[in-house]
Amino acid sequence: MRKPVKFAIIAAVLLAAAAAGLYYYMSPESIDVVLPERGDVSPFLRGVGKVEGESTVTVYSDVAGFIKERQVERGDRVKKGERLLSYEGEIQRDDLSHAVTDLRYSEKILKAASDNRAKYQGIYNKSLKEIENCRLVYAALEANILSLEIKDHENAYIISRQQKACQSDVYKMEGEIAEKQAELSKIEAKLKEMEITEDADEDEVDDLVDDSEDLQTEIGELNRKIADAQRAALCLPEDSMDPETYRKYATWQNNLETVTRMWSEARSDRDTAQSMLTALSEIYADEETAEHNKLNLQKAEKELSSAENGCISPVDGIITECLIDAGAYVEKGTPVFMMQSDNGYKVRMMVSKYDITAVKEGQSAEINIGGLKYNGSVKKIDQAAENDASGKSKATVEIDIDTADDLIVGLEADVLIRLDEAENILKVPSECIYSDDDGSFVYVSDGTVNKQYINVGVHDDAYTELSGIDESTRVVIDPDAAKYLGEEVEDSIINTSGENKE
Repeated sequence: MRKPVKFAIIAAVLLAAAAAGLYYYMSPESIDVVLPERGDVSPFLRGVGKVEGESTVTVYSDVAGFIKERQVERGDRVKKGERLLSYEGEIQRDDLSHAVTDLRYSEKILKAASDNRAKYQGIYNKSLKEIENCRLVYAALEANILSLEIKDHENAYIISRQQKACQSDVYKMEGEIAEKQAELSKIEAKLKEMEITEDADEDEVDDLVDDSEDLQTEIGELNRKIADAQRAALCLPEDSMDPETYRKYATWQNNLETVTRMWSEARSDRDTAQSMLTALSEIYADEETAEHNKLNLQKAEKELSSAENGCISPVDGIITECLIDAGAYVEKGTPVFMMQSDNGYKVRMMVSKYDITAVKEGQSAEINIGGLKYNGSVKKIDQAAENDASGKSKATVEIDIDTADDLIVGLEADVLIRLDEAENILKVPSECIYSDDDGSFVYVSDGTVNKQYINVGVHDDAYTELSGIDESTRVVIDPDAAKYLGEEVEDSIINTSGENKE
């Protein structure tokens, strides 16, 4: 009897245990959830960036030439005005020597041209006065001669025709003189140009000189013919004059011959001087050439000074890249160094598209560089996105660092930006929020755990703003929420301190 009782007891216990196990196995899991609540958030944004100087500076070569020596290396801190590299300077010394020679030669040519201008201008002015005087005397003598009474009307008619013919010859010869003057001016200009360039063929020069002398002789001969024609126009028949009239006529004719000779010489001087002045004015402007060479000399002196001084740092800063080595040749304007100025520092930090809308210029920031903390503020938000290391496009934010310390550029810095206070927003504890390639999401429970995508906003140390759910939604706060996805559960609402509210 006792033995069956014992077996019955054991069987009852085993049955109870099996029932309990089955109940445990079949009952839903219990998880913790929270309800979104409204409240205030003092948001911040954390990120990592790199320390940079206030501005990036490209240093260019001031001159062309070979690099003699480089005085700095990458990472060196330099002061404004400090020499970064030195040049050989041979090119600049040669250029200066050539510039000095060119200027001296052009000044010599200018002086010769100026002296010639003064000389021929004087001749020209003197000949004009002489021509005017001769014209006045000639007019008086002409009036006297023509006032003589000629009784032979036939002779008077002949004289009148002779005067017209002579005047026609004068006009023709004056035209020939003008043509020869123009030709002479061209020859003289060509000779002066050859003198300046110093590359003329001697035979060609001799030929041009001969042509010039021939033209001057021809111009002088034409002027003498003009004088003869003028004098011939006033020749009257002597057989029709009485002795007293002839005496007057002979005296006036002698004076007329002297005047026409002097007039001819003055015209020849005027024409030659005019040709020379025209030639001197038609060549390359000597004054401009000399002035141009002066500017070239000043430029060469400046270039040599730059080469002797070497490449100078334009700012206080840090050398971040050396683009040239000693012995290399550089053209003027070639980049030789990259620098970052150290009159101020900043951190450039990349921010996702979800966070950038909350960042504003002027917001305060905390920067941690190797355990040293600095204050700062948002200075600039770049309006062109960049790709980060993973290829995602992000906005870049510049944060000024408030410090007088000399910082090392390129170091990594941890940044916390304090965003604007958010009031009466819908929020949940930050540990409830997850993200994947499709965006941010939470796990929610309505008896079954589901995944629900949301839009997140600002956050602080404990809470994150979100939208896409309402205040009645049960948000799973269990850190193992992912393993319950799709399962039936029993949830317990807790407050943020972890106390059960149901």
